[in-house]
Amino acid sequence: MDGARQASPLRRNLLLACLAAVVGAALVWGGALRDAADLAAVQGAIADHDWPRAESMLRARLASAPARGDAERQFLLGRVLRRQRRFQEAEEAFGAAEAAGYPAGPVARQRVLARAQTGEIRAVEREITRSMTESEDDAYAEDCYEALAEGFIAGFRMSDARECLDFWSRWQPGNPLPPYWGGMIEERYERPVLALEQYQRALELDPGFHDARVKVARLELDTGRLDDARGRFEECLAERPDEPAAVMGLAECLLRLGDPAGARERFLDGLCTDLSADQAALALTELGQMALGEGDVKRGAALLSQAVAVDPRGTRARLSFAAALARVGDREGAERQRAEAERLAAAQRRLAQLTHDLLGAPGDAAKRAEAGVIFLEEGFEREGLQWLSSALAVDPDHAPTHRALADFHAARGDAEAEARHRARAGDAEPPRPPAARGDATPAPDTAP
Repeated sequence: MDGARQASPLRRNLLLACLAAVVGAALVWGGALRDAADLAAVQGAIADHDWPRAESMLRARLASAPARGDAERQFLLGRVLRRQRRFQEAEEAFGAAEAAGYPAGPVARQRVLARAQTGEIRAVEREITRSMTESEDDAYAEDCYEALAEGFIAGFRMSDARECLDFWSRWQPGNPLPPYWGGMIEERYERPVLALEQYQRALELDPGFHDARVKVARLELDTGRLDDARGRFEECLAERPDEPAAVMGLAECLLRLGDPAGARERFLDGLCTDLSADQAALALTELGQMALGEGDVKRGAALLSQAVAVDPRGTRARLSFAAALARVGDREGAERQRAEAERLAAAQRRLAQLTHDLLGAPGDAAKRAEAGVIFLEEGFEREGLQWLSSALAVDPDHAPTHRALADFHAARGDAEAEARHRARAGDAEPPRPPAARGDATPAPDTAP
């Protein structure tokens, strides 16, 4: 009996130790299983090309459990942000992934893909092609095909873009992205009917492809299929109630269908979402014109003034604001707004002509340089520098481009960069937009 009493505490301690080990293992393995399930859900959203859903899941997990799986999640977040063209945020995520111990190789490859997307296609296309052939990762191969296609389209190398999409669609005939990017090509050529066919094909391959649905709705609106567009935009908003493009598209639909009250409500809804500057200016312009039409000149003028402040380079808002100023008796202000609108329209027409010409002559460094100068003069620094960089990618010795870059760096006090480009420029004149030469041809907001 005494021996039994002495052994009992020992057995209890052993049982408690085993129980603790089992509980600890369950916690560890349970956490690992939850992590695996969470990452599988993220990968599913990425495979569905549902970037907002993937981003939301990644950010939620990083916020709630920052010590577990940070490196891989930060890498995936960077990849998702890059594919949404949010490059600065993507770079921050890639930096966080590296800091958390994620391998440097995959991060470096993603950065190369971002360079292709942002206009450096000539510098990185061989590297991307080589890494794609060496990799056995299908997800990375898809990333490569998309970055190459986007880079070729941005660089006006449409034959290369089509060849890339052809290879891609033969490799993945069920992937909706090749026809989606094919639609982007047709839009560049201003062929809306052919673009609509491509986007519809993408939607047939993946009925849940939200971006393709938005594109189809937009083209249905642009081609006058208003009832179809309305239904499609409503479908988009049922999936993503705060989708700026869908909110604005539905508002425009309702306005053209003769429902100003419904349109006003949607434009106001849009202003509560994350609109771009041109989208916000459009909403304010439409609301201002509605107010003018209802006889509320003061409110209309105030809304149109806001539209001009939000997007100073929008011609329609300025012309509408000029009309409002004229109605309140400010003729001088109205004339200033009209003159600036005409100047902006001339620059936009010239850019439209340049981008149209580059479709047939992508190797024309002079046209690329002229586009870059126009963008810089209109305050679009990032776009202007991309265009000038693309001119040098075509012709590294293009003296007018070097002169434009020298002038740019001189204005910012960067003497070293100025001297470097000035030496390459020689006596060349910088590209001069026709407006500066007295021509009347100088738009669209495009990048090289």
